[in-house]
Parts: sequence; structure tokens; C-alpha cells
Amino acid sequence: MRGEPVAVALLAWLALLALTDCRDRVAPGPLELASASAPEPASMPSARRPTRRYYLERTAARCEIYRIDDEGMSAPTPTPCPGELLVGERLRIAGKTCTRESDDADRILPVVCPDPLTNKEKRDLGLLR
Repeated sequence: MRGEPVAVALLAWLALLALTDCRDRVAPGPLELASASAPEPASMPSARRPTRRYYLERTAARCEIYRIDDEGMSAPTPTPCPGELLVGERLRIAGKTCTRESDDADRILPVVCPDPLTNKEKRDLGLLR
């Protein structure tokens, strides 16, 4: 086989090239890798909580939707009660979902937001008429 010695010589040359190329270099440590890829903390935007929060609360008499912001609490609006919401509990919009707030720690869970609550937020933001 005529091409076999050429292939062996080529592989030997590539191996020698790889060894000499890496001999002078030191692999970066984990801290160097992390600092090279992470953006500077000053350039990252700060995470802020919204100043306006929307709630759907169940009282002994009814359920009502209201918002709390820097100016205080808005006038409550009566709304149908979700079946799983117990007296004294309330739902709060938290991002794209809602959180149930309760005195019972086992009932504090993320839940699907009821439409009247999300629609109230959208109306206030001018997304719904």
C-alpha cells in the first residue's frame, strides 16, 4: 500500500504540531473562564419589583379586586369568587402567573390567574378597553 506511509507520516506530523502548540499555553482556570464570559455587574440592569400590585381577595361577604401602589389602595371592585379561594385568602399577580397568599403555609402556591384579575391589570395599563 503506497499511501499508508504518507498517512502515518501526516498523522505523526499533526501530533507533533498539536504537542508543540499546546506546550506553552496554560488552560484557564474556572475563575478566569467565569470572569471572561460574565458581563460586568455595573452594565447589568437592576431587577426591580413592580410598584403596582393587583389582588383578588375573598372576604366573608364577597370577592373583590384592587391594586396597591405608591398612592395607596384603589377602590375595590366586586368580582365572582374562584372556587378554590377560601375566606381570608387572596391572589396576587406575580409575573405571568398568580400566587395564592394564605395564612395556611400549605396553600401558598402558584395558581392560574383568573381572567377578571388579569383584565383589571390590562385595563389599567391601557391594553384593554
